[in-house]
Amino acid sequence: RIPIYVSPLRCHKMLAAVQSRLSAALETRRAKKARRIGFHVVRGAKKFIFGTGNAAWVVGTTMLVMVMPLAFEIEREAQLVEWENAQGGAAPQVIMPKM
Repeated sequence: RIPIYVSPLRCHKMLAAVQSRLSAALETRRAKKARRIGFHVVRGAKKFIFGTGNAAWVVGTTMLVMVMPLAFEIEREAQLVEWENAQGGAAPQVIMPKM
């Protein structure tokens, strides 16, 4: 049966008992190993997240510096071909020499 009212002193004693059992359980060999493994997992996850952020920054700036000008040039070339076709003249064809 669950008591409806628990006196503050009894509640304090119950919490102290739980705390002592918990601290004893956390000092076992198995718990220490689990904490150590957990620490290394969290540390590895942090490194991965920050490393991914750095890699994303490198890829993003490389795209801006290297790839975007190429995309603009391709678009400009397409507009030039479209304009030449609209004027009625065919775009000049490049003849590759035979090797």
